[in-house]
Amino acid sequence: MANERRRKQIARRIQAKLAQLLLYEMKDPRSSFITITEVDINADLTVCKVYWSALERSARAKTEALLKHAHGFLRTEVAQDIQLRSAPQLVFIFDERLEQADRIESILRDVLPHEATGPDGETPPSDEDE
Repeated sequence: MANERRRKQIARRIQAKLAQLLLYEMKDPRSSFITITEVDINADLTVCKVYWSALERSARAKTEALLKHAHGFLRTEVAQDIQLRSAPQLVFIFDERLEQADRIESILRDVLPHEATGPDGETPPSDEDE
């Protein structure tokens, strides 16, 4: 069992290696649009959850298929880089936090302009005006 500090260090190294592989070493040009947002590895270093997002959110299924297809290559490259006793299983999980943040931002944009104006329709003075 790895201690917490070592697990975080290994997770950071895996995240950096995967980002490098996706950006520079994969032949499919779509891989450069994938962002590894977080990596979490379990205590015995056998399973690594890799959270990802992509610029083209509409192509989520295609991106998942690309990651599934490249799984063996990515796992081999990560294993060679981090040199653990056994290569952790990579589990790719779509990171929905970015979509949730976009939804919240959209809601706030709809609500805030209405609250930013005063009762007579004028914008209240800001702190900078004083």
